Amino acid sequence: MKALFFTILLFGALFLGYDYFMAPAGTKVVFKSLNVPTTPETQPKAVKPVEPEETPKAPEVTMVPETKPAPPPAPVTPAAPAAPTTEANGFVVPKFEPLEVLTQNWTKIPPSAFPRTVKLTQMVEFKMSVGASKMPAGGSAVALAFDNGRLSLAPTEASTARAIAPIDSTDLKSILSAGYEEWKVLRTDVLRKQHAKRLELAKSQGIVTAPSGSLDAAGKPVQNPDGTYPILSASISSGQVTEIKSTNVHRWGEATQVPIEGKTGWSVKVNYDATTIFGLMPVEAQALILDGRVKGWYYTGSGEEVP
Repeated sequence: MKALFFTILLFGALFLGYDYFMAPAGTKVVFKSLNVPTTPETQPKAVKPVEPEETPKAPEVTMVPETKPAPPPAPVTPAAPAAPTTEANGFVVPKFEPLEVLTQNWTKIPPSAFPRTVKLTQMVEFKMSVGASKMPAGGSAVALAFDNGRLSLAPTEASTARAIAPIDSTDLKSILSAGYEEWKVLRTDVLRKQHAKRLELAKSQGIVTAPSGSLDAAGKPVQNPDGTYPILSASISSGQVTEIKSTNVHRWGEATQVPIEGKTGWSVKVNYDATTIFGLMPVEAQALILDGRVKGWYYTGSGEEVP
């Protein structure tokens, strides 16, 4: 009996040890308080392996193809002026400057071009001592003067009302351009007739000779008390020059010696009023006298022969 008792006691101890230490939670018989279910919170957390740090990537660079600078524009070679047209009798048709050149791009218009009736292309306000009035586009006004790109306008030539407006507020450019085209035709015709007359003179007596007593002993042109020269008056009367007339000359200069074709000749300058696209304008020309004859009349500025 005593051996049996010890055997039971030994098995009981072994069972208690197994139940306490070895039995899985939830299956314990004696130590039931240890039967706690395993949850994610009660389980030991797995240690996350440390991942190696990524090497930072270099920023992407977009390759832009190299742009070569555009080559400079080729220099523009000005077109050579067209050769002047020469007619069968030797007359050279003149070439005229554009009106933009003559007016310095519409910044200079001679006073002789005014007064001139124009049509308004936009509304203009005229001011008076007692108030102001507006004239709509399409109305007619009188351009009195031009300065620094602006016109002085009046409703009528006798009106005291005034307006200052840009030249483009009127049709003045169109008026002058149309008149210039007409003047070029007329001037070319005058020059053509003048050339024909010179040819006739050359056939008859050559160059206009001096009337008796119109030259002194040294061959110098004699000047009358009123300033005129008999030899030049004869040249004008013969038609050698048509633009200059005794009535439009307002100054006769002194006769001075000048070289002409390798010889000693004489020059007499005259100031007169010539008819131009802008009206009468003062012009200076000179008559050249060689061997007792009037060789010709020439503008002192350009050297062009006076018609």
